[in-house]
Amino acid sequence: MTPEIREFLTGARWPGVLSTLKPDGAPRTSAVWFALEGDAIIISTPASRPKARNARNDARVSFIVDTRERPYRGVAIEGIAEVIEDPARRSMRAIAERYLGPTLPEEMEQRIAGAERVMLRIAPSRIRPWGFA
Repeated sequence: MTPEIREFLTGARWPGVLSTLKPDGAPRTSAVWFALEGDAIIISTPASRPKARNARNDARVSFIVDTRERPYRGVAIEGIAEVIEDPARRSMRAIAERYLGPTLPEEMEQRIAGAERVMLRIAPSRIRPWGFA
């Protein structure tokens, strides 16, 4: 991952799009908040959600972040998602603070404290940027 792509992803404060594979091989796509940890994409999700179940069954995923406005820029990442238990909800708190700041609204605190969560850690195997110099 180049410094320019890392800077783009770190600065993006809008959702990315995650695609996982259902048991029948069909894609399932979700808009998700994310963070960057080294070169890995980090996503937090309730452990019972389809994206977590799908990643446990087939770790191949794709993830896209783009500006959706001119000048168009974006990054498509294909990789392998590791599903990591997150009982302390560390990843959800870090991602929420990235989007909302260090003082989280009560609604978000309740969401973090709610359902059991896992972290999807996506190790990129292919990175395809567009709109970069």
